[in-house]
Amino acid sequence: MHGNPHAHADTRVGLNSGLAEGDLALWLGLPAAREHFDPSTLSAADRSRLSARRRRADFEVSRALLALVDAGSTPHSLSHSAEHAALLVAPAGWQVGVDLEINRPRDVLRLACFAFHEREVLAMEAASPEARPQLFYTLWTLKEAVAKALHLDLIDALRQCVFWKEDGEWQGRVPTISAWGAAVFQPRPDIFLAAVWIGGSEPARVQQWEWPPKQRADWPVIACASSPASADAAPA
Repeated sequence: MHGNPHAHADTRVGLNSGLAEGDLALWLGLPAAREHFDPSTLSAADRSRLSARRRRADFEVSRALLALVDAGSTPHSLSHSAEHAALLVAPAGWQVGVDLEINRPRDVLRLACFAFHEREVLAMEAASPEARPQLFYTLWTLKEAVAKALHLDLIDALRQCVFWKEDGEWQGRVPTISAWGAAVFQPRPDIFLAAVWIGGSEPARVQQWEWPPKQRADWPVIACASSPASADAAPA
């Protein structure tokens, strides 16, 4: 972590010592986290970003959460939207991506037709108008989380990552030969949170946390998919 090493010394979680094999920590930072924001914990790069940011509240919540968890050099990924933030932390050697989206009025079918795979568009068209937002955000957050984990441009992830439901189970095609897993949570009716992990030899266990106050969580899982190394799963 950048910044003053003594800041928040009595509250930091301190995951930089590592997680057990197969364990990931997924955090949701709530708007009240902004009260804990301390600019002294920012890196020089983040200080320059802060001065130019339009969505300053989002940024402050995300950096307060990052300071609390103190992931250090442990693999981690960060996302923020509408004064909420998400942080995913994994054991050393893993690649991870997280995406947080807030449901807001938008033409999700039109966006899907522009950005999604043909099979995903067909699924969107077949869904009822009431069910479409959940399906859209499930697919969008999965793709954006994969983009972060694999360091892809979002447009490449939208085209190359495909997810579909078959016999009640989620399947996916992701541009990697490594084992991967993904899950989409719905911590609140209007919040969609996707976590993607690549690597590891054991099935992942995702610890869920909220802050503030710091507490364990058990959010509804609305999608879960995985693939072993070198698998070639592609939709028909």
